[in-house]
Amino acid sequence: MDEKSSVMRGSLQIRKYDKETWQLEGIENDPIHSDNHGKSLNKSDANIAYRFKRFPVTGSFDYFSKNRISLWGAGIGLDPYPFIRGAVGINSRHIEAGITAYLNMSVNTSTNKISWISHDYEGMMSGYEDHEGTKEGKYQEVKFNGGIGGFINFFPIKSIAISYAPFLYRPWWDDEVRDYEVSFRFPCIISQYFGASILIAKHVQVSAGTTLYLSTAVKGSYWFFDSGVGFVF
Repeated sequence: MDEKSSVMRGSLQIRKYDKETWQLEGIENDPIHSDNHGKSLNKSDANIAYRFKRFPVTGSFDYFSKNRISLWGAGIGLDPYPFIRGAVGINSRHIEAGITAYLNMSVNTSTNKISWISHDYEGMMSGYEDHEGTKEGKYQEVKFNGGIGGFINFFPIKSIAISYAPFLYRPWWDDEVRDYEVSFRFPCIISQYFGASILIAKHVQVSAGTTLYLSTAVKGSYWFFDSGVGFVF
């Protein structure tokens, strides 16, 4: 971006519709030492699978401004639910770099099955006895998620940018399982975007790249292709 300038950009991103089910490893439910009914829950392994979906079309509107060597930006969009984001950083002729953060709303569907063994006191004659129980449910609820990351854009020439953007986020901020006295710590996910863009006729920006997703709770890695077109004014 040129010195002492500001731009607005409307973008449409086209990407392959992807749906992956990730089996999370090393996840345990949080222990409850005593609830309102005097019951306790020991820490135990949790069998949790996370279904990762990418909507094929997203849109956003962003504003960017530069003053001397600093830059900042803010934007709103749909992916497919509303999100807001912001960025601050430094700017020069060949390099842009900084930090960015976002907050996103989503509608999540979860299928839950809880199994337990309770150790109950049945009286002086019977003493303690073990009882098994299960509870199942399927829910759809609004949740918020967000994260923080960085970005660096290199401009070999004025109209072409080569970009790298790492990001750290949690799909669930709150770890409570609806209608169950159970909670767990949802692991963070790291995404890394590698791509390039070109500005055509000063107003049309075309981009393409790939995003790598990693997590300490997931075996392997996942690559996805991204492309987009934006109008700069």
